[in-house]
Amino acid sequence: MSTQMPFRENERVVLRSRKHWMIFARNALTITLSLLPIAVLYVITPNAFTLSNTTIAYMTLAGSVWLLGVWLMLAFAWTMYYLDVWVVTDRCLVHLYQEGLFSHKESAWLIENIQEITVDKSNFFQSAFDYGTLRIRGKEEYSVEGIARPEDFRAAVFQQIAGIEELTSVNAEQEKLLRTISHEVKGHLTKNAAALSSIVEGDYGNVPQPLRQMAGTALQETRKGVDMVMDVLSSSDFKTGQVHFDAKPFDLEAAVLDLVEELKLEAKQKGLSLDCFVGEGVFMVRGDGEKMRRQVLRNLIDNAIRYTPHGFVKVALVHVDADIVFSVTDSGIGISPEDMPRLFTPGGKGHDSSAINPASTGYGLSVAKNVVDAHGGTIWAESNGKGAGSQFFVMLPTTEHAPIEGTTSNAQRN
Repeated sequence: MSTQMPFRENERVVLRSRKHWMIFARNALTITLSLLPIAVLYVITPNAFTLSNTTIAYMTLAGSVWLLGVWLMLAFAWTMYYLDVWVVTDRCLVHLYQEGLFSHKESAWLIENIQEITVDKSNFFQSAFDYGTLRIRGKEEYSVEGIARPEDFRAAVFQQIAGIEELTSVNAEQEKLLRTISHEVKGHLTKNAAALSSIVEGDYGNVPQPLRQMAGTALQETRKGVDMVMDVLSSSDFKTGQVHFDAKPFDLEAAVLDLVEELKLEAKQKGLSLDCFVGEGVFMVRGDGEKMRRQVLRNLIDNAIRYTPHGFVKVALVHVDADIVFSVTDSGIGISPEDMPRLFTPGGKGHDSSAINPASTGYGLSVAKNVVDAHGGTIWAESNGKGAGSQFFVMLPTTEHAPIEGTTSNAQRN
């Protein structure tokens, strides 16, 4: 049971319900019966005894205090009843209630985590007035008495569970179709990239300079298309736990220097300076060098170039205690505080990213985070806001501290 309200944007309320009015009536009757002793005292005592005016005054005061207490108890009972609300949405079941006069609580269950709901009507009154005890079983068991129309309440929850199961099935089919299409697109783009690369590298002999230049530009765009498809496929693999990581030592420094050299032409074409600083020491990391190179290092440098209209991109690799820190700093469009929480989530693009990079899928940084997490590292971003540039950091353990094993992983501003 969670005490956090999991309401999300566009969440639809299906049913609201309070406890049955009989619950309040029962509690109010119990409180009201507490007046009986004072009523009896006021009826019997004056007839049985001769009382002084002082005694009568004290009795009147005591009775007034008693009556005030009863009214306060009735007000408290009404408040508890009125603020005790159950809400069924298309995603969760929420219980809002008072634990005291000034203590408001919320408990919530995600619909998909609810395993069973039973209704108990144990006496004539509950059957006649249509209320009963509701028992919810999921990771924990929870019960509450006095729910009005409990069968309707249970039916509403089960209807949402059925809807979620159907949606899960549809999503699985869509995921399968997406993977199939992505694999086909990747195959065609890879063939095109190979053909264009042959022209650029002179495999067909000397070709006119305009054709070579056109082929080079087309090759860059084709490779970006391949990277985009690979991001989508990698994100899908992380969701299904079908990612295998090799566990081998690899030279992070060599990978960084090679990528900087490879991307210098792209930066130069945009009028950007691309510099790299490597600190002293050996930068060996244990893990999957290919995934780290393509899905983390290249992703971050390439993003910095894409999202920097003018100025610079600086890459650094240094030792910090027992860890290695890779960073990319740019003078680009920056990251707003609103966009920052979405950066490393699937599809989590910034509001302005599509205007700068229409081909953005929003999956690149999510995949990068999954790869870094699998290597026992940490990835994060910093920025002073829109237009102020940004910094991306990756902290990885050195070879002797790396926890990754060669196994399939269940992990999850491009």
